[in-house]
Amino acid sequence: MEKKIKALKQRIRSRISSLTDSQKLIANFIVENPQKFALSSVRELEQELNVSKSTIVRLAQALGYNGFLEMKTEFLNVIRSELDPLRRFKSLYSGPIPDTDYLQLIFEESSTNLQTTLRLLDKDQFKKAVSLLESAQHVYTIGLGISYYMADIAAYLLNRVSVRATALRVGGFTFAEQLVHLSSRDVVMAFSFLPYSQETVEAASFAHEKGMPVIAFTDKATSKIVPYSEVVLQVGVDSLTISNSMVSVMALLYALIGQIGHEMKDKTLQTIEKIEYVRREHSVQKNDKLSKFS
Repeated sequence: MEKKIKALKQRIRSRISSLTDSQKLIANFIVENPQKFALSSVRELEQELNVSKSTIVRLAQALGYNGFLEMKTEFLNVIRSELDPLRRFKSLYSGPIPDTDYLQLIFEESSTNLQTTLRLLDKDQFKKAVSLLESAQHVYTIGLGISYYMADIAAYLLNRVSVRATALRVGGFTFAEQLVHLSSRDVVMAFSFLPYSQETVEAASFAHEKGMPVIAFTDKATSKIVPYSEVVLQVGVDSLTISNSMVSVMALLYALIGQIGHEMKDKTLQTIEKIEYVRREHSVQKNDKLSKFS
């Protein structure tokens, strides 16, 4: 992505001498603010730079584009993967509103994200995550936003395969404060995607300082949580909707759970049997109590 942006900037710089003063003003703005330019309309650029629409269009043509929309689209396509979900959603509607088949779009996005995850995933890191989870005294899962629900699901699934796990809640204490009494035998599983939650990153940093292994689910190898993580599981979450796509995250979670369940099948079977027994007995007792009041 960075190389492509540099190439676009160089294209502008190479023609700067042939531009008018007004066109140079716009060109410099684009070079210095490529993301802001890609998300701006012609009207917004007119107001921001105090130039006319015709000047913006002529600049695009001077740079070899058919018009403003073609130039903007090229920048937008390059930076889109770096945008947070809300900006990404805005980018979809920054031009003429497309007639989109969302059923087709979302299924194609999901397929692409799954393939991206398979390509990016380091299998040694996956195996290490399995080993850490199997040997953990207790696993604590954390995340904010949609990652909060991923953390909740992860804890539920881990408990199903005999790994003691708790999803930490946001409340009177920060995530880091809730980790104060944990030991190096515990494991933190963190979910961190654009826009990265500072509280989740700080909790990972604190856990790292205490010697607790951190397993990070994240979208970029350069995300802020990576330096504090013993295991990094990189997943594709790109989506043009208002939230990151969690399809690949769920698939990876199920892969972890499947592997752990296979390697700890005796304990897993015992746990499932106990859960089913409790559910069955609890259901009977609950129905008996209700029948007395009916």
